[in-house]
Amino acid sequence: MGTWTRFLARVGEGRVISAIGGMYVVLVSGWAVDHFSRGVPVVSLLLVSAMIAVPGTLLVSGGSRLSDTDLDPDLYAGVVGWCLLGFATTGALLVLYHLQPASDLMMPIVSSPLLTAFGAVSGLAVGIYDGQAKMRSRELDRRSTELRDAQDELADGVDRLEHSNERLERHTEYTEHVLDGVDDIFYVVGADGDVRRWNDSLRKVTGYADEQIESMTAAEFFAADEADRIADGIEAGFETGSIQIQIDLRSADGETIPYEFAASILEHPGGETVLAGIGRDVSDRIERERELERRARQQQVVADLGQSALETEDIDALMAEAVRAVADALGVTNAEVLDLDAGADELLLRQGVGWDDGIVGTGTVSAVDADSQAAYTLENDCPIVVEELATDDRFDGPELLTDHGLTSGISTVIGPFDEPWGILGAHDTERRTFTEEDVSFVQSVTNILAEVIERRRYQRELEGLVADLEASNERLEQFAYAASHDLQEPLRMVSSYLQLIEARYAEEFDEDGREFLSFAVDGADRMREMIERLLSYSRVETQGSPMKPVSLRDVLADVRADLQVAIREHDAEIVAEELPTVNGDPNQLHQLFQNLLDNAIEYGGEDPPTVRIDAERVDDRWRIRVSDDGIGIDPAEQDRVFEVFERGYGHRETDGAGIGLALCQRIVERHGGQIHVDSESGEWTTFSFSLPAVAEATEPSIRGGYDE
Repeated sequence: MGTWTRFLARVGEGRVISAIGGMYVVLVSGWAVDHFSRGVPVVSLLLVSAMIAVPGTLLVSGGSRLSDTDLDPDLYAGVVGWCLLGFATTGALLVLYHLQPASDLMMPIVSSPLLTAFGAVSGLAVGIYDGQAKMRSRELDRRSTELRDAQDELADGVDRLEHSNERLERHTEYTEHVLDGVDDIFYVVGADGDVRRWNDSLRKVTGYADEQIESMTAAEFFAADEADRIADGIEAGFETGSIQIQIDLRSADGETIPYEFAASILEHPGGETVLAGIGRDVSDRIERERELERRARQQQVVADLGQSALETEDIDALMAEAVRAVADALGVTNAEVLDLDAGADELLLRQGVGWDDGIVGTGTVSAVDADSQAAYTLENDCPIVVEELATDDRFDGPELLTDHGLTSGISTVIGPFDEPWGILGAHDTERRTFTEEDVSFVQSVTNILAEVIERRRYQRELEGLVADLEASNERLEQFAYAASHDLQEPLRMVSSYLQLIEARYAEEFDEDGREFLSFAVDGADRMREMIERLLSYSRVETQGSPMKPVSLRDVLADVRADLQVAIREHDAEIVAEELPTVNGDPNQLHQLFQNLLDNAIEYGGEDPPTVRIDAERVDDRWRIRVSDDGIGIDPAEQDRVFEVFERGYGHRETDGAGIGLALCQRIVERHGGQIHVDSESGEWTTFSFSLPAVAEATEPSIRGGYDE
C-alpha cells in the first residue's frame, strides 16, 4: 500500500483517472472509425460512441479537476482505487460475458436479467454507499448541530467570561483606586523580601518612583542597621501568619518617619504565599504619648515636691530640688529661683541649674528696670512666656539671660501678686514653644514654693507668738502662784481672828452682829476656796502627772465615794454604762469627773437628780458624755461657762467659785481634746469631751483617782 501510495503521489492521482478516461475516448474513437468504414449506420455509431465517450470525458474532466474539490489530498488515492476497482470489476464481467460457452447469454431474455442483476448489485452497492453517506451526513449534521450548540454555549461562556473580565477589571481598577486613595501604605511582600505590590502612599511618603520600588527589597526602605530586624520580622510573619512592628521608615531624601506595620499571610492567585498589610504613620500618636508622659512626669514632680515640702524644713534644699525638677520635666537648659529684696530693688539668683559657676548665690537682676523680663514679670499677675527673647518687644534681657545665650522661657511670681517673694523661671538656649500644660506646671511649682515660704513665715511668727505666750504664761503662772500663796497667809489670819471673835464675843453681839460675823467667816472660806482652785487651774500644765492607762470605771468609783455625802443629801442617782480605759492623768481625770458630777448634782433642780454617763469610740479617741436632767443653762450663757469666774447657772444663787468648768476645759485640752456643752434651759444639760484611747498591747490600767 505504501508503494502504491508513493507511486500515485509521484504520478498524480488526477492524471491516473484522466488517463483512464482518455483511454475510453481513444478506444471509442478508433472503434467508430473502423465501424464507419464497414458501413455501420451513423446513428448506431453515435449512440455507441456517446455511451463510451461521455463516461471517458467525465473521467478526464474529473481527474483534471480532482484538486479543485474540497477532498483532503490524503483521500485522492482512495478515489483512484475505487475507480480502478470499478474498471476491473466491469472488465471481468465483460470477459466472462464474451467467454461464456453458451450462446444463451446473447439472447435478450438472458442478457437483460444478467445486466440488470449486475446493475441491481451495482445499485445496491451504490445505495448502501449512499445510505452510509447519508448516515454519515446525518451524523455530521447532528455533530454539526452539537458543535453549533457547543459553539453557542462557548460563545455565551466567552461573553460571560468577557463580562466577568470586564467586571474584574473594573473591580481591580476600583480596588487600585481605593488602595491609592488610602493614606496608609499598602504593600505585598514575598518571602524573599521583594515588594510585589504597593499603592501611591508608598511613593508619596518615600519619594521613590515605581521603577525604583520594583527593584527594591523591603529592607531598603529602612536604615541599614535595621536590615536584620526587617528580615526577622518577615520570617516571623510567614511562620506565625501575622506580624506587627513599629520602626522608622526612611524616605529617599534620608528623612525618617515613625511607622507601624501590620501584615498577614495570604495566598496569591498564582499559588505563592505572600505577606500583605498596611503601614501607618504613628508620628501623632507618638507625640501624644510623649506629651502624656511629659504631663505625667510633671504631675509626678508636683506630687514629689509637695511631699518634700511637707517633710523638709530646709527651704533652700527644696528650691534646689524644684529648679532641677522643673528643668528636667520641661527639657530646658536653665531654671532658677530669684529672691526679691524689696529694699534693694533687685532679685538674687538664690538657686538655679545651668548657670555659670559662681553665679548662683551672687548674681542679681533688677526688679524695677522696665526693660527687664524679671521686672515685667513682677508687674503682671500671670506667668510670662517668651518664645524668642531677641524679637520680643515687651522687654530686653536682662543680661543674666542674654549672657548665657538664653532664647525662650517661662517666668512667674512666687507668692501673692501684691506681696511677691520672688520669681521662678525656666529658660532654654533654643527657641521653644511652651504649652498651657507647661505653664500650669511651672505655676503649680511656684504655688508649692509660695506655700512653703508662707508656712515657714507663719511658723516663725507662730513660734515667736508661742514663745511670747509661753513666757507670758510662765509669768502669769508665777504671778498666780505667788498671789495665791501670798494671799493665803493674810486670809488665814483673817479667818483665824474671825473664828476667835466668833468664839469669844459671839454672845455679846446682837442678831445683826452675829449675821455680819457669819458673812465675814463665809466670805473668808469662799476666798480660800477660790485661791486654791485658781492655784489648781494655773498648775494644770506644769504640775500634772505623766499620762498612763487609766480606767474611767475606777475613776468614777472614786468620785462617787468622794461625793457620797452630796449624793445622799440630794437623793441623786448616777447611771453609768461600761466605761473604757483611756490614756491620761489619773488625778486630773478624777478632778474632771468630780467637777462635772458635783455640778450635775448641785444644779439638779427640785426633783432628785439623775446623772447619766456613757462613752463612744470615735477613731483613736473616746467621746464621753455626762448628762443630767437639772435646771439647764441659759443659751446666752453657754459660750461663757468655761471662762474663769463665770458660772453657767447664773440665774440661781450658788456658792460656786466659777472656776470648776474652766478647770475641766484645761484638763481636757491637756489630754488633746475639746469639751462643749449642750443644754435646754430648765430641762437638761450634757457635757461632751474626748479622751485618747489606749493603744493595743499596753500594760494593764491602774486604778484612777488619787494614789492609794
